[in-house]
Amino acid sequence: MKRAKSRSNFLFAAILFAAAAAATMFAPIAIARPQAAPPVSRSETEPSTSQKPQKASGIVPPGVKLSPEMPAPGTPRPFEFPTAATRTLPNGLRVFVVTDHREPAVAARLVILSAGSIQDPAGMPGVAGMTAGLLTQGTAKRTAKEIAEAIDFVGGTLEAKAGRDATTVTLDVVKKDLGVGMDLLSDVTLHPSFRAEELDRQRQQLLSDLEVQYSDPNYLATLAFARTLYGDSPYGLPEAGTPATIKKLQREDFVKFHDANYAPNQAVLGFAGDITPDEAFAIAEKYFGAWPKLDVAAAAPHVPSSATATHVWLIDKPDAVQTQIRVGRIAIRRADPDFLPLDVTNHIFGGSYNSRLNTEVRIKKGLTYGASSAFTPHRYTGSLAVETYTRTEATVDATKLVMDLLTGMSQGKISQKELDFARDYLAGVYPIETETAAQVVDRVLTVAAFDLPADYNQTYPVKVRATSLEQVQATARKYFTTGDLDIVLVGNVGAFRDALKKQFTGAEITEIPFGEVDVLSPALRASKQSATASAAAAPAATPESLERGKQILLAAAQAAGGDALQSVATLGFSENGTLHNPRGDRQLGVTWQVSYPDRSYGEVNLGPATIVQVCDGKSSWLKFPDGIHDTTSMIDEFKRGITLFGGGWGLYQQTLAGKITGQAIGEEEIAGKKTLGVSITGAFGAVKLYFDPSTHLLAAARYQSVSDHGLSDNEQHWSDYRNVEGRQFAFTTDTYRDGAKLFESTVQSVQINPKLDDALFAKPEAASPAAGPAPAPAPAPK
Repeated sequence: MKRAKSRSNFLFAAILFAAAAAATMFAPIAIARPQAAPPVSRSETEPSTSQKPQKASGIVPPGVKLSPEMPAPGTPRPFEFPTAATRTLPNGLRVFVVTDHREPAVAARLVILSAGSIQDPAGMPGVAGMTAGLLTQGTAKRTAKEIAEAIDFVGGTLEAKAGRDATTVTLDVVKKDLGVGMDLLSDVTLHPSFRAEELDRQRQQLLSDLEVQYSDPNYLATLAFARTLYGDSPYGLPEAGTPATIKKLQREDFVKFHDANYAPNQAVLGFAGDITPDEAFAIAEKYFGAWPKLDVAAAAPHVPSSATATHVWLIDKPDAVQTQIRVGRIAIRRADPDFLPLDVTNHIFGGSYNSRLNTEVRIKKGLTYGASSAFTPHRYTGSLAVETYTRTEATVDATKLVMDLLTGMSQGKISQKELDFARDYLAGVYPIETETAAQVVDRVLTVAAFDLPADYNQTYPVKVRATSLEQVQATARKYFTTGDLDIVLVGNVGAFRDALKKQFTGAEITEIPFGEVDVLSPALRASKQSATASAAAAPAATPESLERGKQILLAAAQAAGGDALQSVATLGFSENGTLHNPRGDRQLGVTWQVSYPDRSYGEVNLGPATIVQVCDGKSSWLKFPDGIHDTTSMIDEFKRGITLFGGGWGLYQQTLAGKITGQAIGEEEIAGKKTLGVSITGAFGAVKLYFDPSTHLLAAARYQSVSDHGLSDNEQHWSDYRNVEGRQFAFTTDTYRDGAKLFESTVQSVQINPKLDDALFAKPEAASPAAGPAPAPAPAPK
């Protein structure tokens, strides 16, 4: 769905631009990335293929002499990976045990192979992730607090997380408390309650995170790249879901997913540490023996084929000063025989700080602070991708350099020295990353989950060292070709579009505004229908509903002041408010000057700075401390706010003038009180209004606003009406976004028909276009 491009980490559609400006100024910068895979994932159970650069002072300590050569690797030491004992329970649960009595601790892992995000219901990504997240938040006999206190009391950890291919529940505990830990692990896995209060809390926390992430070019580039790469495959959908899908999920969705996908015959249970096989098998039988076997339809998902030509996706964010770059292609599944040679080849290319990619792009050319490639194999498919970023003016140079380096690899240009370095590192670090009980059990279950050879862990270092130069050269020619790539660039496209097209003359190029990206669409673009769809849409009108709606609106206008409202040409008022945010509440004050029907000037006091937002009826802009930003593309949001100020004074003026009509939509309970609903459509879109049947005054409004992550549901409540020169003005307003309170404010003073200087509404010539529509102002804060 279409998203408004924004400077802020918060939705403005439910509150003033001012509140969002406060969030922008005081919120920490978020470097958001997609969620990591569960323990069964290669990224957590096997050697990392990338290494981020570390900060350093650059100062050589006294007495230290730098050498241009790295020390040679030592003689390989013998490596003995412990053999796991295994048994399958009658219900199909496979159990693996590795005994190590050196420390009195046990690591247990339950991996459910039929409960990964690739099993999410069609069109509803995020179900597997939230189901896993809710496991530890309450069971039939324990609350979330009781679970947390029980595991904390014994000094253990208990966590659950869903990845692409599986959901993993992890337990780490000392040996003497293994019974307590296993009782908790089995309880949360088999008997989660999915309580409403925990669901709401988890949903709001996740939505808050996603709001920040979906406005981050880095995060969006990664999501968009996965979608272009995997197409219709569920591997390309966001594991965490989207704000739109998360809002829709109900308790029944998680219960259904759990009941259909959590099965012992689709799971593996592993133990490592101070435990014998007999003890482990007995514990597995005690806590999971009664888990009923299920006939799970765990069919392999659609696996995309490789592209046949290069496709460049340009996601335009005009206010960006850097360009996020992703380049890659479909690769192989985890169990493919080419895994080891490709793993070594990728390490040479971009899997470490000293790799060819980072050396050329960062160290030699200075085009970025980091460039890496990631080989990510899954159970059924996989990908090979380059990730970097650069300043806007260097976009084409950096992208071309990445392509040139890939071309070099595809020609098999790999030296023996590069191969030796990669083999020594991967084989040498493997034993180091196999020291703890948790690391051992993760490696054991990786073999089981991906159907790898039984001796995989034991022979890994030997086979890596045996990888020949001919093998990696052949692998590079096969998997590093450049005529079948997907390329995603997120940045100020206008600054490099023409140069890029000249460089990639044979490629298909698709350009999408940042605010129109829809990661649920294979085409990455939100349809106009979905972008403009409104939750405020009402049933088809009838003559009776139109007449009833007209009467409700006229009664409200009369109750608010009647003809006295028509004489209000200008309005001034001040208010103090609180912006609610998971990172901490913020206090702010706003002074408004309004010239009806469609001009407003607001000064927002944030403490250290003042933000100004202006609408002149034809255009709108924000004045931040660092400059002026045009927001005309979101002017309808301003107009809705002006119309609803004070509980609808602008609305009533238009109603009395016959410019707005509405249809009755029946009674509805709002905040525990009966209201009469009317649906209207104005220049600002569709809105549902709810009136108090006893006072006839406006009590609430519901509408949708476009935001950085799709459509957001907003609800405003007006109360504490006071007489202001014969007119009723709401002194208290509460604003909710997606069910959570976002903003509350109280009016301090009101002035009717103050003399306003037209210069307030004069648009500065220096106003610069924003990265698309900026955040929307609130529907009448007061």
